[in-house]
Amino acid sequence: MKKLILAAMVAIAGWFTCQAQSMPAPEKYNKLLEETAQLEQNKAEFLMFATMETLSKDPKGYRQMMELAERRFSDAADPIHNEGLYMVVLKHAVEKYVLSGAEIERQRLLLEGAKKNMIGTEAADFDYITPNSKDVKHLKDLKADYILVYFNNPDCESCETVKQRLAENELINKMVNEKKLIVLAIYPYEDQKLWKKAKYPKMMINGWNKSHQIEYAELYDLPTLPCFYLLDKDYKVIVKNEGSLNKVEAKLKDLTTPQVVGPAPEAPKASEAAPKERPMPKIKTYAAPANDPNTAKSDQMLHYLLENKGQELYDNLSETTKSHIDPKLFDNALGQVESQLGKFQNHEDWKIQEIKDMKTYNCPLNFENGKAVLVIAYDNEGKILIFNMVPPEAIRM
Repeated sequence: MKKLILAAMVAIAGWFTCQAQSMPAPEKYNKLLEETAQLEQNKAEFLMFATMETLSKDPKGYRQMMELAERRFSDAADPIHNEGLYMVVLKHAVEKYVLSGAEIERQRLLLEGAKKNMIGTEAADFDYITPNSKDVKHLKDLKADYILVYFNNPDCESCETVKQRLAENELINKMVNEKKLIVLAIYPYEDQKLWKKAKYPKMMINGWNKSHQIEYAELYDLPTLPCFYLLDKDYKVIVKNEGSLNKVEAKLKDLTTPQVVGPAPEAPKASEAAPKERPMPKIKTYAAPANDPNTAKSDQMLHYLLENKGQELYDNLSETTKSHIDPKLFDNALGQVESQLGKFQNHEDWKIQEIKDMKTYNCPLNFENGKAVLVIAYDNEGKILIFNMVPPEAIRM
């Protein structure tokens, strides 16, 4: 998470962080979660972390967000179910000590559950028997391009509905008939009589985890049933803890639909040749002159940051920038970075970077466990337009 927090503005965390600061009502947090879930995964995880970081100053809001994230992100039946985003929230709760000891322990246990059988990892093996055989079989005895594990309970109405939908699903039946897919229905609980009474379609293997290791050893995180896990031929998890058959079918379609490669385009005629690509803008970097008024001003802003003088920093913003920023975002700005990179050690000399008409004043800051660069830009009146803390690789010094 080091790069994630540094990639945000330390004092000006942008639209998303400001949104989080100004949302007192749970319904607004809920909307925020829904909007976050629509973003690309890496961006969504960054923004979720930034939100939790900001809310850490408001324990009530932090708890509301935790509760909503658990309900929305961890529920396989929820449209915005997302294990990755849920883990970001859990990790923050475990590492940041905003909650009480008992609350943190609960989040730690939930985090351990979320880590099990993560997407891209090899699924945990388990044993099962079938109604017509006492021989013990294992998940990893199965051989096919894909294995769909359908955790279910015969006493569950939704499970029965999904079971019938599986039996009627055209794509799944086609893949089963072509031996490209195995559907393994697993009852993970103790009631053998209940399992034996249930009827299952012939297109799936009907299994019971007789040893109960799935439940007792908590091999799989099963917060709700029915629940699907889709594995590849090497038992790597492709889809985890999914309650929607529609989403499983969509993933199978995506995996099995060949990519159509069209014919290579004809080379353009000389008169129709594509215009030449514009060259990348040149970046000019040089030491900031001591007699430059903005160099002295930058030094002053740096000391305000180090001395935690948030109001003074805010007062030096341009009016345009002020209109988008909550002054509270400057509170303990350096501490937010120190929580990720360790104690501040020292700073280096200022440098100026020029890209087209933009000029920024950049100062590398050294911490115990890494480095960050303070970036400041000014308007024509010497007011701050940009006040960012970024990882060194984000700019070319």
